[in-house]
Amino acid sequence: MQKNYVSPDYMKDSFTCPHCGTLSLMNYIRVNYSRGKYQNTTDKNSGTGTNWIFIATCQNCKKQIVWIDKIYVYPDIIAEEANSDMPDSVKQLYNEAGLIYNKSPRAACALLRLAIDRLCNELGETDRDINKNIGALVKKGLPETVQKALDVARVVGNKAVHPGQIAFDVDDKSTAIMLMRLLNIIVERMITEPKEIDSLYQGLPESVKNAVENRDKK
Repeated sequence: MQKNYVSPDYMKDSFTCPHCGTLSLMNYIRVNYSRGKYQNTTDKNSGTGTNWIFIATCQNCKKQIVWIDKIYVYPDIIAEEANSDMPDSVKQLYNEAGLIYNKSPRAACALLRLAIDRLCNELGETDRDINKNIGALVKKGLPETVQKALDVARVVGNKAVHPGQIAFDVDDKSTAIMLMRLLNIIVERMITEPKEIDSLYQGLPESVKNAVENRDKK
């Protein structure tokens, strides 16, 4: 996620525009559509009941963002961009979930749990039990707190949903956003950080690398 990112919210005067990616001031129109009658207003105190459409216009790109009865509907946005090092097979599921989590958080959560399982496979863990795969990643350096968070999200452990089953009672938008964040954390810790450290090491003078390698052989 970009620095200083502010998620779209019809109660905020400014947020990061999902069209142009700029932290921008917003102009609002509120439309009440109850009983076939339409009432337009820019009054910030209006729109507290139902049957309201909130339309924000970005002052930077002049495009609109829309909520209906306080539910975000347009445009489709991903809560958090996928880490650039995320494997393509995982990123495909991640992006699909990111585009539907506002409209169908349950479906998004199912896709994200599958993405986590696939990420474990990409990282070399092939056990059919995702709990064992995550445990193996913890031994390789993944923070144990990530495992605990995945347990809370019912991905691993006793709270996990059985394959092919969706927890209709608890899968909501906040769960989908948390799963996206956790996927990025796993990629950051297990792929990005080791790659960056290796790049720094390879940039050392040969004499220094030889000294390190000789030291490690002792």
